[in-house]
Amino acid sequence: MRRHPMLSALLAVGLVTGLCGPAGASDTGAWITTWASSPSLATEKLPLPFWKPAPEAQGTVRYTLRISAGGDQVRVRLSAETLPQDLVVDHATVAVADAQGHVAPSAFRTRTFDGARTARVPAGAPLLSDPLDLPVDAGAVLVVSLHLPQPVTVPQADNNHHTDILPGDDRTEAVTLDGARGEDAREIVSALLVHSGAQARTIVAFGDSITDGFGAKDRLMRGWPDQLAALLRAKGRRDIGIANAGIGGNRVLRGEVGPSALARFDRDALAVPGVTDIVLLEGINDLGLSGLPTLRTSATHPVVTAEDIIAGYRQLIERARARHLKVHGATLTPAIGATFPGYATPEKDAMRQKINTWIRTSGAFDDVIDFDAAVRDPAHPDRIRADYDCGDHLHPSDAGYHAMAETALAVISP
Repeated sequence: MRRHPMLSALLAVGLVTGLCGPAGASDTGAWITTWASSPSLATEKLPLPFWKPAPEAQGTVRYTLRISAGGDQVRVRLSAETLPQDLVVDHATVAVADAQGHVAPSAFRTRTFDGARTARVPAGAPLLSDPLDLPVDAGAVLVVSLHLPQPVTVPQADNNHHTDILPGDDRTEAVTLDGARGEDAREIVSALLVHSGAQARTIVAFGDSITDGFGAKDRLMRGWPDQLAALLRAKGRRDIGIANAGIGGNRVLRGEVGPSALARFDRDALAVPGVTDIVLLEGINDLGLSGLPTLRTSATHPVVTAEDIIAGYRQLIERARARHLKVHGATLTPAIGATFPGYATPEKDAMRQKINTWIRTSGAFDDVIDFDAAVRDPAHPDRIRADYDCGDHLHPSDAGYHAMAETALAVISP
């Protein structure tokens, strides 16, 4: 008997958490996450030069995404988890593209949801597609297209994430979207899953904009997580997925730009299909915004201490250990000189150093990835190296992200 579409949507939460494999899938294989983008929250106008209003999407919406690991089947995870209204999709396609994102006319494959071409995702929920027999290589570029008959306002405009939007009729199987406008916006597609071998697994990179890849020049290489995926592939490990769970502006203790780490850890780390390892790099925004005006009201952000952030880390570690997952503690990178007034001060840097000392010496984590040592200026250790600086003295350049990836690779055994 065919399941009701609404029930299917609600059951998708269980599918994501329980890793239920498709009927007939090989018992020796595993579903892992090969690409991810964490759903964020709506962000009101901020007096910052890079702020943009969240765009409205209707018509054909297209994403061009580089996956980390390969497999023989693909699933797409849609998200209305932070949307105030249901998400309606009347057609979705997936296509394997070349390295530049170009797609052959015959490459488009329709995605289904409980056997149906259309789907309604209830506000606040995700929806996982049916498995699609589609062999994909590690590092391949996939083009995912959705046709949205009703308008959707994407929660966060983010220049690490690019969306092509073409209003009007369904063009999800068009080789090119002539006349489409490009928008900076987090994806409605929150994850791509692949069915891979028995040894396949996922590493979750959990953090803020430094994990999300702010400052990276190549939109298909989102910072150190994608750089790490490329290094793993070069070593022959093409079955290790990297799930980038970074949200720009995110904090450990409190939500504002995205739910706090404590609030979203289950969704974006513990429930990720195939996860075995979590790299935790977060806390610099907690320190940076501590005591500063909220920018939208006359209030100020609560003052936080190093002990407050460490207590947050301990909670995340305990929650991961309850799932038998490894947690790799990453030291906080330098921020002195950051262009945002009051964000980085000598007093806040002293707290950063105190936190880093705890990460290195407490033994609370399974091991330590010393990103601070990887990118700091030896002559001025409170600052990022000039050649590793994207220009704002806070976020790394592509060279800096590559150095971070090499540091992570040395700790995480492939």
